[in-house]
Order: sequence, then structure tokens, then C-alpha cells
Amino acid sequence: MRISSLDLFSKSDQIAFIGSGGKTSLIFSIAKELFPEKCVITTTTKMAMSEVAMADHSIQLDHIDNLDLDKLKKISIIYQRDFAEGPVKIIGLPAKPLREFSRKLKKEGIPLLIEADGSKRKPLKFPGDNEPNIPEFVNKVCVVVGLSALGKPFSSEIVHRFEYFSNYLKINAGEVISPEHLFNYLVLPNGGLKSIPPRAEKILFLHQSDCLVDFDQINEIALKLQSQYDQVILSRIENGELIIDAHWGKIGCVILAAGEGRRFGGPKQLALFNQKTFIENVIENAQKMNFVDIVLVLGAYYKEILAVVSKDNIHITENKNWRKGQSTSVKAGIEFFGKNKPEAILFLLVDQPQINEDLIKNTLNKYAYTKADIIVHEFNGKNRHPTLFSKNTFKKLIQIKGEEGGRQIFKDFNLLKIKINDPYMAQDIDTKEELNNFLEVHK
Repeated sequence: MRISSLDLFSKSDQIAFIGSGGKTSLIFSIAKELFPEKCVITTTTKMAMSEVAMADHSIQLDHIDNLDLDKLKKISIIYQRDFAEGPVKIIGLPAKPLREFSRKLKKEGIPLLIEADGSKRKPLKFPGDNEPNIPEFVNKVCVVVGLSALGKPFSSEIVHRFEYFSNYLKINAGEVISPEHLFNYLVLPNGGLKSIPPRAEKILFLHQSDCLVDFDQINEIALKLQSQYDQVILSRIENGELIIDAHWGKIGCVILAAGEGRRFGGPKQLALFNQKTFIENVIENAQKMNFVDIVLVLGAYYKEILAVVSKDNIHITENKNWRKGQSTSVKAGIEFFGKNKPEAILFLLVDQPQINEDLIKNTLNKYAYTKADIIVHEFNGKNRHPTLFSKNTFKKLIQIKGEEGGRQIFKDFNLLKIKINDPYMAQDIDTKEELNNFLEVHK
């Protein structure tokens, strides 16, 4: 997967990069793939002169007015002067000239990429007292962490500002660095999240994925990190190019619960399973995930069900056309999201209250790695939920009609099927007899 396929960055962006684990090479890889014709790289800290050589042009300025933007070509590094102490380094523009420079670039549609802290080439770092130095005008902040630290003993050789890391996260020297340590650092307000402007989009790069042994552990924390980051990316550099192994973006969830339960003989949504109603079970499992939004589509028995679920912190929409079939509820769910639709939507059915967190997690991880247009579960040759539809399908999905639902468009898209081996997870409950049998078998 390439970064260009994810539609995360544009020419109007002004992006700060912070963290560790190959941050500079990541900046240049993104610049070369997305903005090879024209972009500017600078720093609010120090950069080694050897890193400057990675750009097509390096321009030293005494004053911002000395730069003719029309002469910028390809990837240009802009800096003010050499840093006199120690190894040869450069420093970027001071805050006020940088702000002025950013306005000029934005007006001309030239992207600006800013390295906003240093890490002494170590895979992990903890920010110092005066860093990261993130300009308040940036609209995106990329936080980078090096996965090559995993499994290594916690030491100053692996972690820049080892003492800060140890004090704040209570890690002892020699302790093996785990994914959970990374998670705790990345969600810490004065750790991975430090100094990020409130309005900036937060993009996390779990970088150096070629060092991974256990992808399952990273998948687990990636899903959890969506509570704090808008995008989570698993990445590596291969032959000088940025490769994306997985991307966890903004996913919505629609719970379909508008039917009248004709075969069931009443409101199936309010039948009991594990001492809770069907609808409460499904909502509870959905809320364990970091969906950008959860919407419950109701129709028949609207008032009765609303009385049960009104305490839950989810959106509820009424499908007054529910008699025309499941397709109307699917469309109501999509329409709820309006113009700012998520990257994909996961659909859950109210008549499968046993579907658990693990099944949902597996679906979201499959999508993160494959970006399949549609993901559906299968048991004994029959389609089962949960089902995920990517934004590529929404235009067609909004046109479906009748009772059949989203399966009408399966033939038109890249379809990924996940086999269910456990009949318990595949069961959908249509009658009270089926419910009684189901409960009896799975006591």
C-alpha cells in the first residue's frame, strides 16, 4: 500500500513531524511520493547537514523576503543558518518569520513539512521540557515511533531522554519494551501527545514494521490508539520508499434495528439475551470500538425501543420507510453521516446479539490491511454479518432497493470473505423457537 492511496495529505497542508524512529527519512519519503514537483521542508529544531543532502535544493536565508517562491522546484529545504556548536547542523526559521513564510506557501498551494523535534537517531524518545516545538498554525501533526525498540531492554541506547521515559511511565532499566509501553507513552498528554495544537489532525506512524515479530499485538494497540489519533499507520521504508502495511482510519458503525419481527411475533430488539435486550448487547459491543460515530436505525416499535436505549451515548435515526425493506435502513444509516462520510461503515444486525468484540476487531483489522471494498462473513456458503462497506461503494449502496440489503452490490466490487467456523457466531435469530433453542444449546 502506498501513502498516495490513502488520501491523507494535500498541497494545502502544513505538517509537523515529531517523535523518533526514522522520522527524517519518513518526511522525505512522503515529500518524494506526494509532492515531488514542489514542496518545502524546514525545521523548528536542528537538522544534520547530511540530512539536508536528501533534498533536491537547500536554500539558506538571511530574511524571508529574499526567497522568490516561483523559483522553488521539487523538494527544497529552507533554513536560516548553520548551527555553530558541535557537528555541522542547520536550524530553521524563527517563529515569526516561519509564520509569515507559512502564509505565503499556503496562498500559493505549496505544502510545508516541518521537523519539530529531534531524537538522536533512536527509535524511542520522550519530549524534553521545551519540545516538541510545533508551530500553532499547522493543520496536521505526524507522530512517529520506531517499532525496532520492541523486545529490546529499556536503556539510554534505545530511548532518547531515558530518564523522562522511566519517571513518567515507571519503567525500570533493563525491562523489555512492549507494545503496551508504546501505547502508554503515545496516549500520555506530556508524552506522544505533547504540544499538539487542538485543531490539528493527529496522524500516528507506527514505523519500522519490518522489525515486527508479532503483528497481533500491534493490531490490538492500533485499534486502541484510535481513541487519541485520527489516523494510525503501520509503515516501513523499503529500498528508499515508504510502504504502508496497514491503516486504521475513521470508520463508522450502523446498527440495523428497524424491523417489525414478524416471524418473531413482536419486537425482537427487546428480547433478552445474556440478561440484556438484543439491542443493548449489540450497542455494548459496538461501543467497545473507537468508531467515529455509531448510529442506531430504528423503525417499527420506535418509541418502545427508544425508551430502552435513550441512556446510551449513540445517535438514533428513525427510518419511517422501514416497511419497504432492509435497504431503506442501510440508506438511512449512510445518509446520517452526511457529506463528511467516514472511510468505511461497519453494519451490525440486531438479531445477532452474540457477535462479540473479537469478530468486530478482526473485521476492522482485515480492512486496515487490505482496504477491500466490501468485507462480509461467511458460514456454510451463506453470507453473515458483520459486513463492512468502504466509501467506494456508497454511491451504489445508496441506490439499493427492497429487502435484500447491501448484498445487491456484492458482484460490483472487490469482495473479501471471512469464514466463520463457529456456528454460534453465525446464528441469526428469527423466531422465538430459534432463540429458545439457541439459549438452551449455549447455556
